[in-house]
Amino acid sequence: MFNLEKEIATWRQQMLAAGITAELLDELESHLRDEVDVRVKSGKSVEEAFMLAVQSMGQPSALQVEFAKNLRAPGFLPRLKAAIARLLGFPVPISKSFTAGARDALELGAMEARGFHHDFIGTEHVLLGLLKTETGVVPTVLRRLGVDTDRVRSEIEKIVGCGPTGHKASTLPYTPRVREALELARREASNQPVVGAEHIFLGLLREGSGVAAVVLKTLGVDIRTARDEIHRELGAGNRGE
Repeated sequence: MFNLEKEIATWRQQMLAAGITAELLDELESHLRDEVDVRVKSGKSVEEAFMLAVQSMGQPSALQVEFAKNLRAPGFLPRLKAAIARLLGFPVPISKSFTAGARDALELGAMEARGFHHDFIGTEHVLLGLLKTETGVVPTVLRRLGVDTDRVRSEIEKIVGCGPTGHKASTLPYTPRVREALELARREASNQPVVGAEHIFLGLLREGSGVAAVVLKTLGVDIRTARDEIHRELGAGNRGE
């Protein structure tokens, strides 16, 4: 029988042998476990989810190359973390499958991540990006639900805080939880040709475990009520932004 903890322990040994430091390995393991969790929720077996997660993160030899390149460079630790982040994530999807409003929100989310001095785009950044589209459906629905957008930001800041200042990569990766939320957004828009900002909002809520979902639930927003209010706002046509 597949033993996830045993396989992760073996994977850690391989990473240590490749020269990855314990500090970075802890960070990598956190990403690995998130990735496994996302894939299991999508219907994969634990064994298959683990294998796919390891493949997506790169083999120890590839990470060893990144380690060797950055070891002697000034500020090598942030550089190496950025290199690992590139292996773990993917850039903001400027795609025709997203409406202009959705693309704007995602770009604003990336700007929020930089404003927090984070080297990743998390669900909290995407949510703040959605709230910055002040004429969009999401801020309107939240106001209707009695949620103050400034309160949302305040709650997020309490949880995540700001990272260290310094150079950031030109492209920030999404966390596994954002990737899951975007997949759920596509499902929310399954009967429509494009994914709107409102679908991304519902995807963040459905994901359930990210900072965005935690903050929204704390403020009394649940997926069923939010979906009903969004449909009401969009009207019978249920059009995207």
